[in-house]
Amino acid sequence: MNKNESKYFKSAEKMHTALLILLDSKDFELISVKEICETAGVNRSTFYLHYDNVNDLLHETVEAVYKDFFGRFGDEGPGALDIDEKNEDELFLVTPKYLMPYLDFVEENRKLFYLMYEKNEMMGAEKTYETWFKTIFGPILTRFGVPQKEQPLIMVFYLKGIIGVVTEWVRGGCTESKDEIIRVIQKCIIKP
Repeated sequence: MNKNESKYFKSAEKMHTALLILLDSKDFELISVKEICETAGVNRSTFYLHYDNVNDLLHETVEAVYKDFFGRFGDEGPGALDIDEKNEDELFLVTPKYLMPYLDFVEENRKLFYLMYEKNEMMGAEKTYETWFKTIFGPILTRFGVPQKEQPLIMVFYLKGIIGVVTEWVRGGCTESKDEIIRVIQKCIIKP
């Protein structure tokens, strides 16, 4: 990476951070380019070199946050589960091993999480779940013997339920411990 590329990426990171900081104190719709630039310490021309508008910055910030999230599962992310090599107990993904990184991520990014689910269509969270389903959950459900035609319905049930519990946790200010939220989620889900 040359010096100019390095500056370009550092400016983008500053603007991602600025957006996340601003989301902690105000609604997304009220955040202006001027505020982002002031918080990031960059010029408006730098902002427009990277983005057409604040929505573009938001989409890129979400991608960066997802990348951080997947990195919490290890160097290769959750896709490196080696489904064929694992026993069935290791493939049950509603355990502290898999839920804790998710809850850590949500707790650290409360406003962004809430925005992602409040404005799901704008944020494209469903696309992320489709990817997870194709690469992780679908093959695991197949391994558990769940018929192909039932898999999407089961995944919607699991995902909407878990997201519902976590959304309520965020709405309440994350006052319950993550261990307590994991216990609640596990009570709701029967192991296949």
